[in-house]
Amino acid sequence: MAENTVPTSLHRLRISASVTAVLVLVQLALGVTLATRIGGHAISEIHGGVGYLSLLASAVTAVFAWQAAKLVGSKGIFFHAVSLPVLMIVQIGLAEMRAVVVHIILGVLIVAGVAALVPMVNKQVTKVAA
Repeated sequence: MAENTVPTSLHRLRISASVTAVLVLVQLALGVTLATRIGGHAISEIHGGVGYLSLLASAVTAVFAWQAAKLVGSKGIFFHAVSLPVLMIVQIGLAEMRAVVVHIILGVLIVAGVAALVPMVNKQVTKVAA
Protein backbone atom coordinates (compact mmCIF):
# COMPACT_ATOMS: atom_id res chain seq x y z
CA MET A 1 0.00 0.00 0.00
CA ALA A 2 1.45 3.33 -1.00
CA GLU A 3 1.21 5.69 1.96
CA ASN A 4 0.92 8.82 -0.18
CA THR A 5 -2.40 7.64 -1.67
CA VAL A 6 -4.09 7.62 1.74
CA PRO A 7 -5.94 10.87 2.50
CA THR A 8 -4.67 12.83 5.47
CA SER A 9 -7.89 12.42 7.43
CA LEU A 10 -7.67 8.62 7.23
CA HIS A 11 -3.99 8.70 8.15
CA ARG A 12 -4.78 10.83 11.22
CA LEU A 13 -7.62 8.49 12.13
CA ARG A 14 -5.35 5.45 11.92
CA ILE A 15 -2.71 7.09 14.14
CA SER A 16 -5.21 8.34 16.71
CA ALA A 17 -6.99 4.97 16.87
CA SER A 18 -3.63 3.27 17.42
CA VAL A 19 -2.69 5.72 20.19
CA THR A 20 -6.06 5.13 21.83
CA ALA A 21 -5.49 1.38 21.62
CA VAL A 22 -2.08 1.64 23.26
CA LEU A 23 -3.43 3.80 26.07
CA VAL A 24 -6.33 1.43 26.66
CA LEU A 25 -3.94 -1.53 26.80
CA VAL A 26 -1.83 0.31 29.40
CA GLN A 27 -5.09 0.99 31.22
CA LEU A 28 -5.89 -2.72 31.10
CA ALA A 29 -2.51 -3.69 32.54
CA LEU A 30 -2.86 -1.16 35.36
CA GLY A 31 -6.41 -2.33 36.03
CA VAL A 32 -5.34 -5.96 36.27
CA THR A 33 -2.61 -4.89 38.69
CA LEU A 34 -5.20 -3.13 40.83
CA ALA A 35 -7.74 -5.96 40.62
CA THR A 36 -5.17 -8.48 41.84
CA ARG A 37 -4.35 -6.17 44.73
CA ILE A 38 -0.69 -5.91 43.73
CA GLY A 39 -0.74 -2.16 43.16
CA GLY A 40 -1.26 0.49 45.76
CA HIS A 41 -2.50 4.06 45.74
CA ALA A 42 0.17 5.19 43.26
CA ILE A 43 -0.95 2.61 40.68
CA SER A 44 -4.54 3.72 41.24
CA GLU A 45 -3.59 7.33 40.52
CA ILE A 46 -1.67 6.33 37.39
CA HIS A 47 -4.64 4.21 36.27
CA GLY A 48 -6.89 7.26 36.64
CA GLY A 49 -4.47 9.55 34.81
CA VAL A 50 -4.10 7.15 31.90
CA GLY A 51 -7.89 6.88 31.87
CA TYR A 52 -8.19 10.61 31.30
CA LEU A 53 -5.56 10.43 28.55
CA SER A 54 -7.52 7.56 26.97
CA LEU A 55 -10.65 9.72 27.05
CA LEU A 56 -8.80 12.56 25.34
CA ALA A 57 -7.32 10.26 22.70
CA SER A 58 -10.71 8.67 22.00
CA ALA A 59 -12.33 12.10 21.63
CA VAL A 60 -9.63 13.09 19.12
CA THR A 61 -10.20 9.79 17.31
CA ALA A 62 -13.92 10.56 17.10
CA VAL A 63 -13.19 13.95 15.53
CA PHE A 64 -10.88 12.37 12.96
CA ALA A 65 -13.48 9.65 12.31
CA TRP A 66 -16.04 12.37 11.57
CA GLN A 67 -13.64 13.95 9.06
CA ALA A 68 -12.95 10.58 7.46
CA ALA A 69 -16.68 9.74 7.30
CA LYS A 70 -17.30 12.89 5.26
CA LEU A 71 -14.54 11.84 2.86
CA VAL A 72 -15.37 8.14 2.58
CA GLY A 73 -19.13 8.31 3.02
CA SER A 74 -19.30 5.47 5.55
CA LYS A 75 -20.56 6.47 8.98
CA GLY A 76 -20.00 3.12 10.76
CA ILE A 77 -16.49 3.92 11.96
CA PHE A 78 -17.64 7.37 13.06
CA PHE A 79 -20.43 6.05 15.27
CA HIS A 80 -18.16 3.35 16.66
CA ALA A 81 -15.52 5.98 17.47
CA VAL A 82 -18.07 8.33 19.06
CA SER A 83 -19.34 5.60 21.36
CA LEU A 84 -15.92 5.15 22.97
CA PRO A 85 -15.56 8.56 24.68
CA VAL A 86 -19.17 8.29 25.85
CA LEU A 87 -18.43 4.91 27.43
CA MET A 88 -15.23 6.29 28.94
CA ILE A 89 -17.12 9.13 30.61
CA VAL A 90 -19.49 6.57 32.11
CA GLN A 91 -16.41 4.58 33.15
CA ILE A 92 -14.99 7.58 35.01
CA GLY A 93 -18.31 8.04 36.79
CA LEU A 94 -18.30 4.39 37.85
CA ALA A 95 -14.76 4.79 39.18
CA GLU A 96 -15.79 7.84 41.20
CA MET A 97 -18.74 5.89 42.62
CA ARG A 98 -16.41 3.00 43.48
CA ALA A 99 -18.63 0.57 41.55
CA VAL A 100 -15.69 -1.77 41.01
CA VAL A 101 -17.43 -4.78 39.42
CA VAL A 102 -19.38 -2.72 36.89
CA HIS A 103 -16.25 -0.62 36.27
CA ILE A 104 -14.26 -3.76 35.42
CA ILE A 105 -17.00 -5.12 33.12
CA LEU A 106 -17.31 -1.83 31.25
CA GLY A 107 -13.51 -1.62 31.05
CA VAL A 108 -13.38 -4.99 29.31
CA LEU A 109 -16.07 -3.81 26.87
CA ILE A 110 -14.09 -0.63 26.16
CA VAL A 111 -10.95 -2.68 25.46
CA ALA A 112 -12.98 -4.82 23.04
CA GLY A 113 -14.43 -1.71 21.37
CA VAL A 114 -11.03 -0.10 20.86
CA ALA A 115 -9.58 -3.42 19.70
CA ALA A 116 -12.33 -3.62 17.08
CA LEU A 117 -11.86 -0.01 15.96
CA VAL A 118 -8.25 -0.36 14.85
CA PRO A 119 -8.87 -3.14 12.26
CA MET A 120 -11.99 -1.32 11.05
CA VAL A 121 -9.91 1.77 10.36
CA ASN A 122 -7.10 -0.22 8.76
CA LYS A 123 -9.61 -1.98 6.49
CA GLN A 124 -11.02 1.37 5.38
CA VAL A 125 -7.51 2.73 4.73
CA THR A 126 -6.67 -0.34 2.66
CA LYS A 127 -9.91 0.01 0.67
CA VAL A 128 -9.27 3.69 -0.10
CA ALA A 129 -5.61 3.14 -0.97
CA ALA A 130 -6.45 0.36 -3.44
